[in-house]
Amino acid sequence: MRKYLWIGIILMTPQYTQGGSIVGTRHDLSSGSTPEICVFCHTPHNANLDLNGPLWNRFVTTQTFILYDSATLDTNPSQPSPVSKLCQSCHDGVNATSVAHGYNGSNKHDLVNPPVGDMPDTTSWPNCERCHTDIYLGRAPKWLGTDLTDDHPISIEYPTPSVDPNFNIPPDLQDGWTDDVRLVNGKIECITCHDVHNPDFAPFLVKSNAGSALCTTCHK
Repeated sequence: MRKYLWIGIILMTPQYTQGGSIVGTRHDLSSGSTPEICVFCHTPHNANLDLNGPLWNRFVTTQTFILYDSATLDTNPSQPSPVSKLCQSCHDGVNATSVAHGYNGSNKHDLVNPPVGDMPDTTSWPNCERCHTDIYLGRAPKWLGTDLTDDHPISIEYPTPSVDPNFNIPPDLQDGWTDDVRLVNGKIECITCHDVHNPDFAPFLVKSNAGSALCTTCHK
C-alpha cells in the first residue's frame, strides 16, 4: 500500500520529477531493508512543518550561520531562507537538535517519520557510502558547516540593473529563468543552481556549466 501511495505522490508532483533520476546517485539512500527512495527526504504523514517544505522528513539545525561577505557586494545575504535550509538539513553537516511531532532529532541519521526497518540500515551498511564517500575512498561530499563565507551567497536578493548593472536581467525578477535558473521570491537560493532530483549535470546542477554557461546566466 505504501509503495502505491508514493507512486501517487510522484505522479501528482511533476515539477519534482523532471529530468534524470536519483536512482543510484548519492541522493538515493535506499537499501535492502529500506527500499523506498523518497522517504529519506519526504513523508506523507507527520512531516516537519517548521520550514513549510514539501512534506519534509528531516530535522533542521537552529544554529546561526556565518554569512558570505565582500566589499564588492551590492546586496547582502541573510540567514538561510527555509527553501535553502531544506538542503542544509543534510549539507550543513551539523547535527540538528530539534523536535517535530514529539520526536527528537539528534543527528543527521534521524528522520521525523522513519521508514520501516533500521535507520540507517545497519544490517550490512549498504547505504553509508552515499554520504560518507570519503571513508569509502571516494570524493568527499560537500559539508558546508555553519561558515558560509567560502560558498556562493544564498538567500540574497538578485540585483536589479540599478543596483548592479553587471548582472543579466532575468525574465521574471521574482522567479528568474523558470526553465532552469530559478529565483525564489527574488532571491538566489541553493535551488537557483542545483536540482536535487536531476543528476544529469554534476553536481546536480540545473544546467550544464560548459563554458561557464550556468555562471553567465546571471553574471555578465
